[in-house]
Amino acid sequence: MKEFNVQGTISSITELLRENASDFNGAWFRGHSNYSFKLLPSIFRQGSEFNTILHENKMFEEFKRRYPDQSFNHKTTFEWLTLMQHYGLPTRLLDWSTNLLVSLYFCCSEDLENDGALFVLNPTYMERDFHFNELLEMQVQEKSRNDFFNRLIYKMEDMFNDDTLLNSISFREIKKHIFIGSKFSGLSTGSKEEFISLEIKQDLTNTINEKGDDISHIYQDCKRAFSNIVPFKAPHLNPRIKQQHGYFTFHGGMYIDGQEFIPVSEMEKHPYSGDSLIKIKISAKDKINILKELEYAGIREATLFPEMEYQAKEIKDIFTSPLGS
Repeated sequence: MKEFNVQGTISSITELLRENASDFNGAWFRGHSNYSFKLLPSIFRQGSEFNTILHENKMFEEFKRRYPDQSFNHKTTFEWLTLMQHYGLPTRLLDWSTNLLVSLYFCCSEDLENDGALFVLNPTYMERDFHFNELLEMQVQEKSRNDFFNRLIYKMEDMFNDDTLLNSISFREIKKHIFIGSKFSGLSTGSKEEFISLEIKQDLTNTINEKGDDISHIYQDCKRAFSNIVPFKAPHLNPRIKQQHGYFTFHGGMYIDGQEFIPVSEMEKHPYSGDSLIKIKISAKDKINILKELEYAGIREATLFPEMEYQAKEIKDIFTSPLGS
């Protein structure tokens, strides 16, 4: 990730982008009101550091239960998550915008005493190499270690066969021996097993080692695929996404009972972020001036939030004045 300071005007920001992001293919923007905030989705703000436990699967299922009418438009797990994000529930999504001015507004509209950050992402490489799959979706759908391991071992035959190694133990052995299997299924007590590795057997042909011996197969660990970050362009299922030119990144990783079960990849340190992610410091003293520039460009709260309560608030502000003015 590259970091820059900039003078507090929109024109200086666009000039910096012209010099450093001109080769980006479809830049995405995200504004943070505080420069120290990380690119960390809200569902991962839990555990001992935050003194909080967030039950992702329970929130997901309860939200769907309360709003069954939304199932007509929201078919997939990922579409349901965008709706949850819209209404402020913790999710594993981060909001991005293709509109620089929209992101600048979110950077400057709060926390006026602290420096802000404008992130600029080139999503091209992640879009090309990372895609939604069951390994990511199951992290939202499963609520316990038991359920997670059971799905891996017994319900994903299209991806994993009996030669697959879970924590260096083959699925074949886990299925065959009840005492081995109980480490993962937990039986009545619940599994306490950590998720250390998941290795897939790959057969090789005409391959030899340095001694000239035949190599029939290798094992490749695919656990890191559970921590992938996937950028996606959600359908315009609500007016706010459309109004804010909204896009998302879906972040792999999983907490169970407040403990990290699958590592969460830091986006700022992601292998693709070196030349594809820029962080621009927006000085606290420049926020008010940038907000004034944004208002001239038609970027203000009521234009970004089309819901009735925000429109009503603007109408009230326009037509309210001190007595005698």
